[in-house]
This record gives sequence, C-alpha cells and structure tokens, in this order.
Amino acid sequence: MEHTAGEHVKYKGYTIFPMPALSAGALWLGGYEITKDGTPVSVRKNIFPGFFYSEAAWNDSIGHAKIEIDNLAM
Repeated sequence: MEHTAGEHVKYKGYTIFPMPALSAGALWLGGYEITKDGTPVSVRKNIFPGFFYSEAAWNDSIGHAKIEIDNLAM
C-alpha cells in the first residue's frame, strides 16, 4: 500500500505525520512530525534502522512517534 505526503494518524490528541525518506544507501529511514492542535511538538528524521521497503519505514515512523507521545503525555 502506497502512502502519500499529508497522510496522518491521530493518537491521544496528537497528530502524527509520518515522513519516511530514501537514504543515499537505498534504504528507507523513518521520520515523523507530531503536532497538537496544529502546533508542531516534535520532528524527527533519519530514524534507524533502515528498511528495504517504504511501508516498513512508514510503520516504524508511526511506532516511534507513538512512543514519544506516550512519554509526552506522562
């Protein structure tokens, strides 16, 4: 399943915008932006490990963002 820029995931009152990117080494690296009520809270890029498929990096980006949100909400 292909994802497009601008797709997002709602989680615990925050919005996650996954931003996986293709590295120079041909691996997909995770990345995301977290917002709350339209205001950026956190941006992370080039999250390791890398993946051979964009879908795996997409899912990993969401997983990392959810962990960060869980830590913010504490």
